[in-house]
Amino acid sequence: MRRLRELRGRRQQAGITAIGFLILAGLFGIVGYAALKLVPMYLQNMRLTTVLNDVRDELDGTGATPGMIRNAVGRRFDVEGITLPRENVKIEQASNGYQLRIQYDNRTPFLADIWFLVTFDKQVEIRR
Repeated sequence: MRRLRELRGRRQQAGITAIGFLILAGLFGIVGYAALKLVPMYLQNMRLTTVLNDVRDELDGTGATPGMIRNAVGRRFDVEGITLPRENVKIEQASNGYQLRIQYDNRTPFLADIWFLVTFDKQVEIRR
């Protein structure tokens, strides 16, 4: 008899309650919504990294000037569909050539007054 009661108790405790399911669904929903907001920003960061590396590979060792570098970056931005203000793309003199640096912040709203902020700061050196 006691054994039968134990088995019956185990069957009654199997599964998840409705409240537990709603809490779990809410957590998964919040995490999924955050991913929908953050993934496009990280994809743009990956495209910017590709642009910088491609410009370095194209112009490294060719005696490039700041105008040539700016033109190459602008063309690649057009192809990739990236819109950034000019002040975020900096070309500075370095010891062996030029240093190309892209630095910017990207914000997106999440819930109510909560925002996500992604900071991008990448630089490459283009040798003469």
